[in-house]
Amino acid sequence: MSREQPTSLRHPAFVVVTAIQFVNVLVNGSTTMALPSIQSGLGATNSNLQWFAALFALSFSLVLVMSGRLGDLFGARRLLMVGYGLFIVAIALEGISPGIWALLGARALQGFAAGVMAPQLSAVIQRTFHGHSRTRAFAVYLTAAGAGFTVGQLLGGALMTTDLWGLGWRWAFLPFILPALVLWFVARRTVPYMAPEASGRLDVPGAVVLAVVSFLVMFPLIQGRNAGWPAWIFVMLASAAPVFVAFVSFERRLVRRGGSPLVNPELFRIPTFRVGNTITLLVGLIAAAVPLYLILTVQIGFGKNPFQAALISCPMPLANMAGSLVTAPLLRRIGRLTVAIGAGCSALAALALLLAMQPGAGNIDVVVFIPGFMLVGFSLGISIAAVVAIVLSDVPRSDAGSAAGVQSTGLQLSSAIGIAVYGVAFYGAIGGSTRLQPYLDGLEWVMWITIAFSAVQVLLIFGLPRHSAREQGELTLADPELLVFPDLHGGDGPEA
Repeated sequence: MSREQPTSLRHPAFVVVTAIQFVNVLVNGSTTMALPSIQSGLGATNSNLQWFAALFALSFSLVLVMSGRLGDLFGARRLLMVGYGLFIVAIALEGISPGIWALLGARALQGFAAGVMAPQLSAVIQRTFHGHSRTRAFAVYLTAAGAGFTVGQLLGGALMTTDLWGLGWRWAFLPFILPALVLWFVARRTVPYMAPEASGRLDVPGAVVLAVVSFLVMFPLIQGRNAGWPAWIFVMLASAAPVFVAFVSFERRLVRRGGSPLVNPELFRIPTFRVGNTITLLVGLIAAAVPLYLILTVQIGFGKNPFQAALISCPMPLANMAGSLVTAPLLRRIGRLTVAIGAGCSALAALALLLAMQPGAGNIDVVVFIPGFMLVGFSLGISIAAVVAIVLSDVPRSDAGSAAGVQSTGLQLSSAIGIAVYGVAFYGAIGGSTRLQPYLDGLEWVMWITIAFSAVQVLLIFGLPRHSAREQGELTLADPELLVFPDLHGGDGPEA
């Protein structure tokens, strides 16, 4: 596309990709309210719920970087239409799933489809806008995503609570199929052709090995409690380490041969990239798990219906956007200490929720959780935006796309693993109970683990170089569903 094209936010291609992202996040917002209904409607176990929550981020992360390169090889528009088509198929399959295993398979497909779409949506904006217009476009795009997540929570919660025709949890998916399908045909006519911009090969073996590593970590953590923690569970967990070493070795050999690795180990020689990505992993561990177990406590422990739970939790994505908006000025003034601000706010959110739980199950009104929800969202908005800026701050421009892809993959993978890590403590305290007190006991563990992870983040900032008060690059908003969309195509930066 020509650099001379219009840069109005009313540009048809921009309107369409923003609408696609709105629908994508709308479904994810609705889904967060559906887990207890899925459990009761399909007889799902607690482990099944953990897999359902984690599979989206897991499959999303494993395809994310490769799909950006596929867009470069075959054209962003073509990949967008394929990915969005798969997304529609996935939510239709979820809506009609006859059992939990079919639902889990469709959920994995939804994450895969979103991973295919994400870089293409970013590419359309990258190639339609430039300069400050591009920054403004991304801000509007991600603000729409935040609004979509909140609307999805409220709409999905209301539909599941009303439960017309006894469809229950299926209301989290079915209402969005027709609008998404109509939008697919609109996109087919509106999004212009984009010529392929690169050639090369995909690091499919790297993605497969990384998937194996993720499975070797997540399966024991999620299934170990149900299996009674036999020895083979620990053997499986320990085997993740040598497989990860093999993955790193494979990626290094690929770099030496001049290939395009999924994760370029050479980037980890840069201190901000190495330490910053370690902090990113800690942020990811918190970012998906804490909201999940808060919402499950509200719905199952407190016995609130999906709409009531949506009303209580909907301030979280709005606070998330507010947190990301204040991050750029913080980075300009205090540099690496911005990470400490985000971690401190996460610890403060955990302490606020611990205090809210102190009176005991018989004396707690669930509304006292609302400030904690808001602080969780606000802290994650700061943390995600800060680590994105710091990790990429010293990366050479030629490696910017690869570096952004590594970070996004790490953030998504750690969010999936975090659900498993926190779940060991949360469900260990709950057992098979549906009473409030065991859920509060489990949530206490979640909060203490969050405080520990936050403390480690603060310690790690001393491994980052000091940054003088200088202009950091423009920051995008931290998306409420962790769908951070940097330029995965290695092309222009925000101010090119």
